[in-house]
Formats: sequence, C-alpha cells, structure tokens
Amino acid sequence: MYLKALKKLHLMVLVGKSKDNAETLLGDIQAEFEFNQRYISDFGVQKVTGSWETGKFVTADGRAFFARGRGQSPRGLRYKKYRPDYIVIDDLDDDELVNNPDRVARLTKWVKEALFGTLDGGRGRFCMVGNLIGKNSVLANFMTSDGVVVSKVNAIDKNGKPSWGAKWTIEEIRAEERFMGYISFQREKMNNPITEGSIFRNDWIRWCRPLRLAKYDYLVCYCDPSFKSTTRNDYKAIKLWGKTGTDLHCLAAFVRQCSVAEMVGWFYDLHEKIVAAGAVCSYYIEANFLQQILLDEFVREGNERGYQLPIFGDTRKKPDKFQRIEAISPLWEHGHVYY
Repeated sequence: MYLKALKKLHLMVLVGKSKDNAETLLGDIQAEFEFNQRYISDFGVQKVTGSWETGKFVTADGRAFFARGRGQSPRGLRYKKYRPDYIVIDDLDDDELVNNPDRVARLTKWVKEALFGTLDGGRGRFCMVGNLIGKNSVLANFMTSDGVVVSKVNAIDKNGKPSWGAKWTIEEIRAEERFMGYISFQREKMNNPITEGSIFRNDWIRWCRPLRLAKYDYLVCYCDPSFKSTTRNDYKAIKLWGKTGTDLHCLAAFVRQCSVAEMVGWFYDLHEKIVAAGAVCSYYIEANFLQQILLDEFVREGNERGYQLPIFGDTRKKPDKFQRIEAISPLWEHGHVYY
C-alpha cells in the first residue's frame, strides 16, 4: 500500500503455499483498499467495479494485484504494458515439504527461474517471508543466494526481551516455550531449526588413551534407567566420566534395552573396578526413577555382595533435554571431550 501510494508499484504478485492461501493473503490487502477510509481519504476510492475479483484485482489508478499458489505457473504474467515489479512469497515452506529434499530442490528452482524470471528484466522487489523451520528448505536456500539481504527477527531478541513487546510479555513467551518444548520453540519462534540427532558432528568425536582411574581430578557415574524391566522398552544408560584439567573422558558406557537386574549388576561391577583401582567416584541416578521397585533391586544386589552402592538421587530441576544437549555441544566442538 505504501509502494502504491508512492507510485513505485505497478503489478504485485503474492505467492502462497496454495492458491487458496495466496488468495486469502491478498484478500487482506484488497479489503484495506476497499474499506480503509483513511487510505481512501488520502488517495481516493480504490475499488473498480468489474476488476475486483478474488485473487486478482486492479485499483482505480491502474495498479494490478495477482495471487498465485506454490508451483503455479507465473510465466507471462502482465497487466497492460506492465510486468511484475513486486513479488512477495509468503510462508512457502511447510513441515511436509522440508522433509523432502527433492521437492525443496524443485521448488527452489521454480522460485529462482519461473517466478524470478517474471520480474521485468530482473528489476523490482523480490521478497520471501517466513519462519526458518528447516535447514533444508526453500527459505534457507533463498537466504544463502547471492545478493539476498536477510532480516531476521526472533520472538526473543539478543537481550532476552520480546521482539514484539506490545503484543507479548517475556513470561507469556517462556510459558509458550515450556509447552512447545525447546526444539519446537526454537524452530517455530527463533528461526533455529534443530533436527533431533543432528547437533553433533562425527569429526567432533575424539579418542585418547585413558589415565589410570586414580589420576583423574574427579569421577562421576550417572545412571538414567527406564521405568520398565523388560527388553522391549526405553534404553537404560550408565556413563562413567573422568575430569582431568579442562578435559572430560568418557571411560565406560552401558546403553541397553535390558532388565533392571542386569543394569544394577553392571553398576555394581563398575563400582568394584573403580574401588580396585584406588579411585573415588560419585554415583547419581535420576531421582524420579528412585521408586520402590528400583530400590529393591539395588538393595537385593547389595545384600548379595555384602555392601550397598552409595548412590545419590539427582533432584535438580533441569531444563528441556534438547536444550541441555545443545548447550553442552561446544565442549565436543572445541575438543574437550574424549572417548
């Protein structure tokens, strides 16, 4: 509306993920031209009877507006002598599309060839608007194209405040984040598409010869069991970590779908190896798993061995799991973690 008022727009094309979506978006602009009395007061009546269709209309001063859906042919678009000089692509990507690299590649080609090619000799404004919901997306490809200027606005700015303070408080945004979960919130609200299982790179995995256990500054053994005691449920995990200076060494790992008894037996075996090496270790387990069935298994194993494993329940209130994973990934990236 601003560009039209300045007579810098002759033909606008608005592109959506579907024809209906594009027509709905263009309908908002059409309604403003038809009913916004302040605009009409300044620039005159805009509606022209007979040229006021859904998805295609022309204003009284001869400015044309067309709607097109994703992949719909834009070739040959013109109004009288004018070719498009303003093309806006709005929310072209969706969840299904970004999971299909072939479709993303084809649609990126369509944007750069058929759609961009309708601009009058490449002159005009060519904009793409949307959330960066996938690293493999048309928007991601568009952003990295030569000559494109990127403006990124996240729900929370770099100072930890709402980017749109008149609409949301930071408490409302944080409540939304807790409900959505860290990964979904980053993807939908922070233009940070995280693919589960893709945070760490293979070349960050480093190997070294371990020190003798007694030589480490600190040893920690952590257990994260699943609730059920069968081999067809979540994995049970125990990790032994040693700290030496600023480096961390993963010294032993138990990751299995197994019974609670097998997990507890492995835990006790590991403890005895640590004691035999003359080392001292702190043992922890997720506190929400310290139920009677699990405690009974630890006590039973301890009674058989003649001692009880000195294990603490981890009662900390921790952030979202994937937020914690991403937060510690720099330790791997910068070479402080070894196996």
